[in-house]
Amino acid sequence: MSAILLLQINFALYAAILLFCLFKNFNFNIILVGITYLLPLIPWWLGGAPAERILIVSYSNLIFGIIEVVFFTLTERPEDIKFNKVYLKQLCGHVLPIVAALIGLSFVSRNTLIPVGTLELSVIVILFTFGCTLRILSIAQLGIIRFKFNIAFREQQTLKTDQLHGTIRHPTYTAMMIVILSYAVTTHSWTVGIVGTLLALFGFQYRIHFEEKALKEQFGEEYETYRAKTPMWLPFL
Repeated sequence: MSAILLLQINFALYAAILLFCLFKNFNFNIILVGITYLLPLIPWWLGGAPAERILIVSYSNLIFGIIEVVFFTLTERPEDIKFNKVYLKQLCGHVLPIVAALIGLSFVSRNTLIPVGTLELSVIVILFTFGCTLRILSIAQLGIIRFKFNIAFREQQTLKTDQLHGTIRHPTYTAMMIVILSYAVTTHSWTVGIVGTLLALFGFQYRIHFEEKALKEQFGEEYETYRAKTPMWLPFL
């Protein structure tokens, strides 16, 4: 099967899943997430990268894109979206830097002329697989009540302090940063990889600043105690 045909199949499969998710839960946030992973899957306007590198980009966005849109379809609620100043600040400071990093790293990779070496491929696969697994597990443990696109609190929502969240405060963000590192490695460029990684890190730190402020207001001393004894990104750091 040719590389172009595989790219077309990946694009069609993801587009079909995205349309189904929007049919089940038509939501601006899901549209935004969906487009983020759809654009690098477009099987046209390809750069001059070797077929295996373009396929890595395609499969990475297909797999992680499906994970993201499915989870947000299951957890997003219309009442969570309020197009106010707070939402727009999060959109600009948190969402757009991460979107720019994901799309930018993907398109740079699609134009990287260097063949993929065995070591490079191994690092990409290990980082991507570990990041995806951690992302799925941490979201599943967090639950549909707590996991959401916006900073919002729902009825009967409690503070999560056990399982992965007992080791680090933001395992879902750590997981996504590991996936982004795999995107960075795929570019085969230290400069582009570091810039993309730092851009995404800025977006997450922006989110964490406001999220932890909201958690403190919501849960008070309980969150302060949890925050004081639990690392932010990595265990024992």
